[in-house]
Amino acid sequence: MRNHVNPAKREARERGYTLLEVMITLAIIAILAGLSVTGYAALGRRGALQNASFDLQGVMSTARTRAVSRGYPVWVVLFPSASRKAKTGGLGAFMVVEDVNGSFIRSPADRFDLELVVDELERVSQVYFLEDYSKKVRFEALTPGRTDMFGAPFSGMAVRTCSFCSGSDFPRGAVVFFPDGGARFVDGQGTFLTSPNQSVAFSSLEGRKQHLFAISGPAGYMASFTVDKP
Repeated sequence: MRNHVNPAKREARERGYTLLEVMITLAIIAILAGLSVTGYAALGRRGALQNASFDLQGVMSTARTRAVSRGYPVWVVLFPSASRKAKTGGLGAFMVVEDVNGSFIRSPADRFDLELVVDELERVSQVYFLEDYSKKVRFEALTPGRTDMFGAPFSGMAVRTCSFCSGSDFPRGAVVFFPDGGARFVDGQGTFLTSPNQSVAFSSLEGRKQHLFAISGPAGYMASFTVDKP
């Protein structure tokens, strides 16, 4: 027996969607798209801060390892207000300098004169600009002076944007890792500091999240702490 389709039902299928159905569908798509954009922006902010923090940690760890394995000092130089155009007016930058002959140990201030470009002749092996992280990260402590935000063994250390950086024209500072695995800190005038432990901070540009770093000079390692602004 042949099956017969109800003509009314067939006509309803052929008409397709009604205008109301189309409008509801478009409204749902618009809402979902808006939620996706908002979520993606928030993820980008978190990702930028995390990526910059991981890179600084990696640079410090690699510099220490390289100094031990190659037998010469390796510097990590910080410029908290540098941009790609100058050493001031930006979100900050840091670079790695291979001190093959130990010349910067004898004259520490000279490495602040190096350009922020990878240059084998000048022994600059890596350069990182915070503006490259979607322009959402900067050198800045959101809770400067707080002494209850670091865990052991750095409990009691004060939060600073860069505790060993100084300079009136443009702030700068450096960490030098030695072949014995230890590290020392140099301020913006090229003076070796006696304090064995120092701190650095990154924050998200909207000023809600910060990533704190504590660096141990005797051990030459960095610990990190992610905390929100209270």
